[in-house]
Parts: sequence; C-alpha cells; structure tokens
Amino acid sequence: MAIKITSGDIFSAEQLAYHSKIYAGPGAGKTHFLVENVKRIVTTSPLIAQSRARRVLCITYTNAAVDEIKRRLDNFTDYIEVYTIHGFIIENIIKPFQDDLRTIMESDFGINVNNRGIISSQIEGLGILHGINKEDIYNFIKKTNPTEFANDDLYYSKKVMGEIEIDNSAFLTSLANKLPRQMKFKASQKVEKRHIIPLKKYIWSVVRKLTHNEILYFGYRILENNPTALYAIRVKFPFIFVDEFQDTNPLQTLLIKLIGQKSTVVGVVGDIAQSIYSFQGARPTDFENFSIDGSREIKEYDIHDNRRSTENIVNFCNFLRQSDKHVVQISKRIYDTEDKKKQSEAKKIHFLIGTTTIIQNVIQNVLENDGVVLTRTWAAAFDYVRDIDEKQAILLKNIYNSYYNTSIQIREEIVEHNNVTWVRAFRFILGLWESYLNGSFIDIIQSLKLYVDIDLHKLTPKIIFQIKRLSENIFDKIDDNALTCNVIENFNTEIQKTDYIDFRQTILGMEFKIPIFDELDREQLIAAVSGLFWDTSYKLFKQIFSDDSKYMTVHQAKGLEWNKVVVSVMPGRRDKIKILSIFSSPCLINESPADEFTRMYYVACSRAKEDLYIHIPSECTESDIRSSIDAFCINSGQKIEYEFIK
Repeated sequence: MAIKITSGDIFSAEQLAYHSKIYAGPGAGKTHFLVENVKRIVTTSPLIAQSRARRVLCITYTNAAVDEIKRRLDNFTDYIEVYTIHGFIIENIIKPFQDDLRTIMESDFGINVNNRGIISSQIEGLGILHGINKEDIYNFIKKTNPTEFANDDLYYSKKVMGEIEIDNSAFLTSLANKLPRQMKFKASQKVEKRHIIPLKKYIWSVVRKLTHNEILYFGYRILENNPTALYAIRVKFPFIFVDEFQDTNPLQTLLIKLIGQKSTVVGVVGDIAQSIYSFQGARPTDFENFSIDGSREIKEYDIHDNRRSTENIVNFCNFLRQSDKHVVQISKRIYDTEDKKKQSEAKKIHFLIGTTTIIQNVIQNVLENDGVVLTRTWAAAFDYVRDIDEKQAILLKNIYNSYYNTSIQIREEIVEHNNVTWVRAFRFILGLWESYLNGSFIDIIQSLKLYVDIDLHKLTPKIIFQIKRLSENIFDKIDDNALTCNVIENFNTEIQKTDYIDFRQTILGMEFKIPIFDELDREQLIAAVSGLFWDTSYKLFKQIFSDDSKYMTVHQAKGLEWNKVVVSVMPGRRDKIKILSIFSSPCLINESPADEFTRMYYVACSRAKEDLYIHIPSECTESDIRSSIDAFCINSGQKIEYEFIK
C-alpha cells in the first residue's frame, strides 16, 4: 500500500536505500519535491558530498522543464545533471561509446560505419537530411553496389528517405513476448526494400545523425551490450530521479530499469491521469507497473495535495479521474487574505452550453482578463479568434492535418525554429511589414537574419533608404484579404529592380529570392498555405503562436497554469468517444483512445487556478452533466458548485 506524503517531505537515508515511485497529480508540487530532495542528497549523502565525480541525475520530459529544474537548483548544479532522456543518452552513452555504437550498427543491422567523426542526434526542428543534395544520396547508393544499383532510377524525396529508422515497436514487441529479437527498419512503402539498407548507411556514415527514436534504441543496446558502459553510468549517478514518468515510452523505461538493477537508486514521479503522449509511445500502465529487478525494493508514495486550484476545480477534476484510485486530490491552495480566499472559493465551475452570442461574449471577456482558451488542436483555436473567415479556418485545419503524422511540430517551428520553408518566408515578410508600420530598425535586422548574416556596418543610409522604399512599394496598398504568398512573390519581383541594386549587392546577394515551398511539402499543404489571407497569417504568427498566446493546445499547456481557463476540447474521429461520455462515465486509466482523450480533458481542466469555464458547443445537455456530477458528489462526499450559461 502506498505511503501518503506531501511535497514538502524529505526522504530519510533509510528511504533513500530503496527505489521509489511517487504518484502525484497536477499542482501537487512534484518539481518542488524533486528539487528539495535532490538538494538534501547533495549535501548529506556521502556518495555525492565526498566525491568530485559522482552526480545526482534528474531526467524530465521537455527542455523547458530542464531549464526550470536547473533554475531552482541554482547553486547546487555542480553536483547535479539535468537532461531530457534524449539529452542524457547522447551526452552520457552515445558520444562516449562511439565504438560500441558502430559495433551495434553492424551486428544488429549489417551496416558498417567508419569512425570518421562523431555520430550524434539530428538537429531539433530540422529534417535529418536537411542541407543534403539528393543526387549525392543517389550516387552513394549506386556506388554501394554498382552491379545491383547502377542503373536504378532513384526518385525518392528527402522526406521519405529521412523517415527510414529503426522499428522500436517491433523490437519492444519481440522483447515483451520473449520472441527472437526483431531488429529491423521501418520505411515508407514508396521505398524499395533493397534500397533501405544503403539509404540508412548513407545517413549513419555520411550524415552521421540518429533520429530521436534511434537514440533510445542505441542508448539501451549500448548499456545492455557493454557492462563497462553500464558500470560507468551507475558509478557516476548513484541517484536518478525521473520527473513526468507517465510520459516516458517503453524503451526509456527499459533503460532506466537496467541502470537501477544494481547500486543506483531510482525515483520516478508521475501521474497516470496526465499521460497524454501515446503518439510518442507513452503508456499509463508503464508507470502503474513500473518495477526494477534486483535486490533493492521499490516503495510507493502518494501526494494528494493540490496547491494550485480551488476546491471546486479540484473536486471537479476528481470527478473526471474517479476511475483512478491512486490519487484523490485535496485543495491546499494558500491565499493572501481570508477575504480573497472566500472570493476565490465562491467561484463556481461555469458550463457554457452551445454557441450563443452570450457565450461568445463570456469567452471574449475571459480572454480580455488574462484568461486562455485550451483546445484539442491549434487550428481549433481559430474558432475563438475574432473575425476569422470560415474558409480560412478550414485552410488552417488543413495545414494542421498536413503535419499530423510527421515529426514536425509546427508550433515550435513558428515560435522558435523557423526551419520550415514557408514558415521562414512568412516570418520574414511579416517582420518586414512590422518594420514598415512602426519604423523599427530592429525588426528589419531580425527579418534579414532569417536568410543572411548581417554586418551592421554595411547598412549605409543609402541601403536603409532602399529598404524603406521597397517596403512602401510592397505594403502601401496591401489589405487584410491579400494572399500572403502573393505578397512574398511581389517582394521577389520588386527586389530584382535596379532601384535596390545596392541592397542586393551588399546585403542579400544578387540572386536573392524568398523560397516559399520545397520538395517536402505536399500538395494539400501548398494549397492551404497559398490560400491564407494576410490578416489570417498575421494572427497565426502573432496571436496563436506568440509567447504570450491566449490560445493553446492541451499539449502546449501541460505544466502551465492560469487563473482563468476556458476548456474547449472536443473529441475527433480518432478519439473514439463522444463528449457525453466524459461526463456520464469518465474513465482514464486504460490505454484506449477514449481514455487518453479523457486524460487530455482532465489535464486541460487542471490548468485552472480560480475560474474554470467548460465550453461544450454541442452533443451534451445540462441534464446530462447535472445528473452525473450530482451522483458523484453524493457517492464521494465531495462538493462541486457549478452553473450553466447558455
């Protein structure tokens, strides 16, 4: 039976002699618990305090979470290493044990890779073949086996070739079923089987990059295959803590189990109800069933406190997670004054049923008062952005769908990377437009840096005048319904005029042109992007995907919190559930698409601190919701105050 603890508890030396599994819901203070316990270990454990080489290892799910843990650890970071799982494997297993990596490439897949240069991870946000000429790949294949391939007519796109990777799922299935190990590649049906090995040989031996899934595979196989490497990891990291463990996939779990079988103490922190990454292989049962073979026992702990949300919100979230018996949260929110506490606790859960003008006004009022709207997809957010044409909203959904089954996270591309060709083009032209509106020299520089290295000393008054004149000629007559791609093409035409020859010669290059699409882009995507109006594009980049966006997907919102939250998360065809079932029979502990959608709904609702608005446009009535919540309150003894707005 699990032991109840709080986020302020510090493990004793006796408790640290065992592995630990901590169940903790949203707002429970998981990161606080982890950070404070790590600090205590660093200052009191002789394994760390009396060694210059040993470290406490913290693994968490995102780079943002890594930065947050490092910030909180502050002066203790000399004794602690914080990574994502991929970062940990690259730095501590892949890079130090390159000979083992190449040996496994040959033994498992029959691919011999020379030792000229480090093999590392693909660059975040870039395709693995970014910057590579297709003809170089084709020539490599033909030279690999001239007898077999010399006369082949090769036609593969870089996207298709870059998607060839180790089939982790087949490998894991064979392990789970105790069958002969399946070590093979998965690839598009467009790729002939006989070309798969030479294509992968090119990527590993010439490009020298591993996909994110391959990093997991080789991390596990190196430790499994090389006792010295495994011993080195155990010696360096006597303690390992894994945050957000419900988001790990089975191969990561196997790796952590392997390390923990001897000497290293492992602590995992997670919440089954927040497991929403099945598309990356994460399964709630991996946390539920987590154990480590060996002499060291695993102890289970529960943190039931919720320091984020009011009692109404916490109890409503308990209603959604009632099928999970591990955690029943209790609101422990601390308020500045008693009056503020009464005011906050008095706020009911607001159910917004339908799409009336009253409801639309309520949502806009929330947005105008520092609230957010959480949706299933970022394209759905445009249902709440003012003055978006219905046809434009359809185009945005088509763009979303174009990236659904790819490794490209389009939000990260727009917010951070700008590696996708059309994203960079849009970012450039919108930045140039902002500089035109506000006269900002900085906006001009930032836009130009997307394509060229800028030497500020070369920006003479004459060139600045040419940029100003160029902007006027492009933007003077622009309107909200202009097609953004047409504006970019107007730029490409205008820049070739002799009026701007100094700008081209000195800064851009004589043949400069903004590319909008590349060979990786499908026809559906090209058609959708080409149809975007100027005003829609601006809102996409500056409202939906801004750092302070009021419109977010549930996956983006995970780990964040706001005082006011509107949840508008409606199931799609792939979710295999109706919104009515969320209220009539909520279940989130299983691995079905319906359960995962309920977990997503739960995560969305748990982001609210004071005011939770649940928007249900259709398919569910007031009586459906009222009967289910009232029955839960009677059976559980928990109180939920709520109201309906129509």
